[in-house]
Amino acid sequence: MAEKISSLFKEISLSKPNLTRWKEISVNTGASTNTLQDIKVSESCGGYAYEESGESDSPVRNRYIYWRSYNDVLELVEDSLDLNLCGNYIRYRFQSTPILDGLTVHEVDDHVVILVATVSSVHRLVFPHPDCRQEASYKSEARTPSIFYDVSYVNTTDSRNMFLINPSSTITTHLTTAATYLDSSGDALFCLSADTGGTILVRMPQPGSQDTVSQNDLYQSSMMKKLWSGWVPTMIRGKQISPETPYDMVIHTLKGEAQIYTICHDHHLRMWSTKTRECVLARNLLDWVPSASQPTITIGSSGHKIKSFFSVNVTSMRLCVHLNFNDKNCFVLVEPTFENGRFHFTHLTTVFAPHEDLVDYSITSDTLFTLWTSSSGESTGRVYQLSGDTEQWIDVILDQPESTDVCLPHHIDPRDFFLQKIFHPGHFTVKHILKALNVYRRSVDSHIQADSAINISDLKEEVTNAIETEIRNCAMDYEIQEDDYCQIQLEQWSKFYSCCLQYKEVGCKMKGLFSDNVTGLVGLIKKESLSFLRPCDRLEEVVYLSDQQLPHLDLDVQNEEEAFSLHQDIKRLCDCISKVNQDISSEHSVQFHSQLLLLSSPQELAHHLVDILYFTDGVSTTNCQLLGLRIQEIKNLNIAMETLIRLLDLNQAETDGHILMEESGIDGRKQAICGRLFCSQTGTAVLLKCLQQFSSNRLIFCRNFILLADLLIKLSQQHLYGVDFDTSMNIRTNLLPGLTTLIRNYLVLNEFSHVVATPTPNTTLEFNLRQLSVLEISDTTRLNTNRGSLYSTLLEIFLNGTGGSYSRTLLAQSYLVNVETSSIWLDLLLPLSNILARILWPMSEEFVFPEFLIGSCQYLWLQEYIRQTDTWCSKNISARQFLLGLTYLHFDEPYKASECFVRAGQDVANDDFLCQKLIKIEGDEENNSSIEVLYYLKVIRQFEEFGLYDLVIYLADLAITVAKDNDPNVPTLWSKKFKYHLELNHNEEAYNAMIGNPEPSRRKDCLRQLLIVLCERGELKTLVDFPFIDLNEEVVNILESRARSVDLTTHNYYNLLYSFHVDRNNYRKAGCIMYEYGMRLGREVPGLKGLQRQAQCYLATLNALRLGKPEYAWIVKPVTHSKNDTSEMLSVNKHDLEGEEKNHKVEKKVEILEVEDIEREYMLIDARLRLIRKTEDPTLMSGPTPRAEEMVGHLVNSGFFDRAIIVCRRFDLPLNSVFENLALRCVNLSQSSLNIEQDVTSEAWDWLKENYSVSGAPTREASCVDQAWWLLQYYIECYECKNGKYHRCIAERLLSHGFSLPTWFLNSYRSINASELLRLYINYDLLEDAGDLVLEYVEAMLESLSGSTSNRYNIKGCVHPHTGIVWLPYTSIDQLLVALQPQQNHTHKKLYQDLKERMDYYMCKISNLSKEIESF
Repeated sequence: MAEKISSLFKEISLSKPNLTRWKEISVNTGASTNTLQDIKVSESCGGYAYEESGESDSPVRNRYIYWRSYNDVLELVEDSLDLNLCGNYIRYRFQSTPILDGLTVHEVDDHVVILVATVSSVHRLVFPHPDCRQEASYKSEARTPSIFYDVSYVNTTDSRNMFLINPSSTITTHLTTAATYLDSSGDALFCLSADTGGTILVRMPQPGSQDTVSQNDLYQSSMMKKLWSGWVPTMIRGKQISPETPYDMVIHTLKGEAQIYTICHDHHLRMWSTKTRECVLARNLLDWVPSASQPTITIGSSGHKIKSFFSVNVTSMRLCVHLNFNDKNCFVLVEPTFENGRFHFTHLTTVFAPHEDLVDYSITSDTLFTLWTSSSGESTGRVYQLSGDTEQWIDVILDQPESTDVCLPHHIDPRDFFLQKIFHPGHFTVKHILKALNVYRRSVDSHIQADSAINISDLKEEVTNAIETEIRNCAMDYEIQEDDYCQIQLEQWSKFYSCCLQYKEVGCKMKGLFSDNVTGLVGLIKKESLSFLRPCDRLEEVVYLSDQQLPHLDLDVQNEEEAFSLHQDIKRLCDCISKVNQDISSEHSVQFHSQLLLLSSPQELAHHLVDILYFTDGVSTTNCQLLGLRIQEIKNLNIAMETLIRLLDLNQAETDGHILMEESGIDGRKQAICGRLFCSQTGTAVLLKCLQQFSSNRLIFCRNFILLADLLIKLSQQHLYGVDFDTSMNIRTNLLPGLTTLIRNYLVLNEFSHVVATPTPNTTLEFNLRQLSVLEISDTTRLNTNRGSLYSTLLEIFLNGTGGSYSRTLLAQSYLVNVETSSIWLDLLLPLSNILARILWPMSEEFVFPEFLIGSCQYLWLQEYIRQTDTWCSKNISARQFLLGLTYLHFDEPYKASECFVRAGQDVANDDFLCQKLIKIEGDEENNSSIEVLYYLKVIRQFEEFGLYDLVIYLADLAITVAKDNDPNVPTLWSKKFKYHLELNHNEEAYNAMIGNPEPSRRKDCLRQLLIVLCERGELKTLVDFPFIDLNEEVVNILESRARSVDLTTHNYYNLLYSFHVDRNNYRKAGCIMYEYGMRLGREVPGLKGLQRQAQCYLATLNALRLGKPEYAWIVKPVTHSKNDTSEMLSVNKHDLEGEEKNHKVEKKVEILEVEDIEREYMLIDARLRLIRKTEDPTLMSGPTPRAEEMVGHLVNSGFFDRAIIVCRRFDLPLNSVFENLALRCVNLSQSSLNIEQDVTSEAWDWLKENYSVSGAPTREASCVDQAWWLLQYYIECYECKNGKYHRCIAERLLSHGFSLPTWFLNSYRSINASELLRLYINYDLLEDAGDLVLEYVEAMLESLSGSTSNRYNIKGCVHPHTGIVWLPYTSIDQLLVALQPQQNHTHKKLYQDLKERMDYYMCKISNLSKEIESF
């Protein structure tokens, strides 16, 4: 249940928004300009709260309308404490027609009707009801449209809603009083009265009705008065005021009929019937005013007033009439009734009021709120409880005007101090500052237009420039002392600040008030703003109320007598504290506050200040003596002080039952009540003002309290005023530490309820969001990026975000919410503000506010918050250090941040915020060491985001130190340590971290990363030198995998593998890996460089294999898969006889390569490179390496005969192509040497120098032709076979080109195979050469038979006849003879005869020799 509502109220002043946009509508009533000048009507104002303002599910909850009227202007404002409204400011201008008081607001069907009366017209303003607006869709979801959102000029000037008053015989002067009402039938009633008598009633039918507007006079009470006022001219009877002339009037329904109630000059309360237009009841109110005699009483200047209100159960309407006399004021409460067929006025009570000028009053069912002006012109407010036990007026605590004498702290520059005060959100409006600036600038012969400075930053600059200019004008001397300059500066800034205050005071002038009978809301309408009256808390009641007014405190005392005594002691103690406050000057107060902000000890400050205030040279002053006499009246000082401290401590207030939480969860009805409670801009401002008043008042109270406590200790030391030693010791040991903590708590609360939020760029917000997302802190809020929030207070943003929503959740969970209540303002405002204060309380368990600061990028204010709380606050120590570390990271101070994080980690297991929000521990299964390790992992992620790798290593070492061996996060820490050692080029440390990782999988991952990074950096020597202990096989696997998966042009892991194997004397693996490298280069890397690297790989392979043992000089040919080779990737789908698929996998064949095989491949690559260097043929640079046969062809075509012969011999290929090509070149050279025009010498020398065999030529000065023939001769001598096949191919090539065979060639050919030479001669029709060859050959055969050896034909001679091994090519000879026989040529004939004869001789010789052989 909610506590009993206080009868003491305090003002909550709200400034007018700077960006107020009025919608203006001008209405032409037909009046002349002189009407406004001639008729003077007093200003009026009022307010209206919707009928369902207390319903939790209603769109009009905490929603109200208030207005001001002056001259011909009516300003209407709709506002809400729960919703932000748009289009809610509207200004009507009834041209030259003053507006009368009596405006009323009515809710009917789906509309809100406002009735307005002027001196010459009446108006009905119709707007849609908020219930209808709630279902409409608007662009801005953040704001709800007001009922004034769509108002237009056409609707306002509709003839059905506007009527011009016709002159009447009873109205002889202008109208001064009006009352309006909307009856049950929907007709609008307007009752207007003149100052000299005469009242008219205007009835405006409801819209859509066929009736017309009627205007009628109210009849006088007697026939003679009717005749007198109707027939006698005004000039005869004069402008005398009739006693029945109303001062004020209201209209209300009684018995289903609208009645007009008027309070008249003769103090009579009259009831007029709107149906008969006659007075049906009159009663002299002086009968109910004791000691009031009618002949002598005189009405005061403000006259009488009347207002209506309802009873508690809203069943009967009542009237409250204010009677104003020269010597007294009183309120008479009556209730109109209808009994026995007659109307009656039943007197309820008469309340006498102070003798002051009444400004306005408002009344609810149980409370009378009044606003007065004293003789000195100051506004005061008073409240009278109609249902209270004590019949006393209680003064409302209104905001006092600020003093122009500002105490400036010594360490602050006047410019910064005054700029902060002037532009503090809500202190001054832009309008006030602009007016003050214009006035100030006129004093220095300058002027600024009102619309020239709209932006706050520009306005700041304008103000600064104006004041700096005036300071320079005042300091005329070129040289001025610093103190004199500071004094001039202070004077000018004080002058401008004073000017701003004056305009603010003018705008804060009280005009009226209104109250809501349902929610208890009370609004004070000022000239430019609106303020509210809130109920006070128990401490404020104790401080401000007298003993008679103070209600009974809820003290934990069983005995009523003891409770009363303690109640009195607490009140006297508070009086003493108030006396201390009166003794402190503003200078001492500012100094005390400044020293507190500098973290000075409150006890030391109090001790010093008490000496100044109450002692002079050790002797007590008069103030001390007066205070001591009051202290003596306190019976039990210790208990009173302890009770008061407990009342001040928000933590103890929670445990004492002020804020109790339900354990059953959130009630849906309570959630509906608290869901959007005070969520609007106005509601947030109200809560913020409550917090500011709460923190500021209690901080001052605690300061005075500690001063009093220190004074009691001094008085005890001097044995004065009955303060004994036990009391002094109790204060020193128990109370002073508690008071010190309270002062520090309230100081933080007070400071952060006033500070302005730091503007934050969007880039910082986005970075902060990423930073918090890394930490996985979900409950974070972002600072509103709207430019309107750049000059908002920090708490305003907090209340609009997580602070407000969280506090409403706590309120819904508490016992403070009564689901049946509709008094939202009275019942829930203070509980909600108290919960907010408890959330902000540094010594509470809540950590929402610091979390909000870090989430909204308020790093400077977070550092200030921690600075003020770090030395004494024992709550959330680790969390504060953690957030401080985040701020240091933002300001690029990583080492300070690491220190904060380490300090936070020392007790992280006992910190709820870090465990629940950061680490997200569920249950109690985690031990302290594992929690600390998880915490360090979170912190390490932050440093990773900022690239602070050295600190990541430092924190990982700390975490490993505190972790247990079986902690599952230890491998992660080792991995972090390894990763960033490697990042910082600490290779040795990274290797040690990898080896130290206890988890094999992570160790393998680290190993892979180590290998890759060192390879990319080129630190291969370092990598190879690592021992790797038992990880050698993993190293090889990783490097091989990387080598086979990465692009060969960018990464080279094969060289590393080769070095790795060679370093470990594993030559065969080294050779294998280089051979694989070479194979892949040939397939994947086209071009010259790829071939060169391939050749180097084969050479390295050969070198490695030759370094090992001969029996191990072999490798298994690697099998590589290209992207296009799918033979081994896809299975061949075949089907059996039954149609089922059979999977046949291609069997892999293993191929063994020896040194000779690799040498052959190398030779082909080498030959290819030689060709590329010579010809630069692009076809040679791409594609696979040609086969040996193709390569030989390329070589001989390019003139590389030496290399071609080497390839042929290695691959066991015939040299035919070599000899044929070389022979052809010799022929071409010989032929070209005869042609002077065709010089091929340079080209010939180019290919000749590529063949090192040329270097063995006998003459260096020989021509290229000779060199070529010599090279051919050299090759034939070196490489000819026994059968002379190469001679044959050379001869065929030469003869086919018509080139005669060289002599040396013929000699060589004869000795090898003369018969073959003969056949060639015959084939190429060289008959003469063939005949000569046969003759010589036969002659050599004959000589051999005689024993002579023929070297020319390689025929050995024999002395004795024997079977010879030589033979003649008879077939060829016969062919030659046949070819020569038919010839007519003389030469051929002779050759034929010689050949025939010689063959005959040879045959005869052979025949004889054969016979001889047979004879043996």
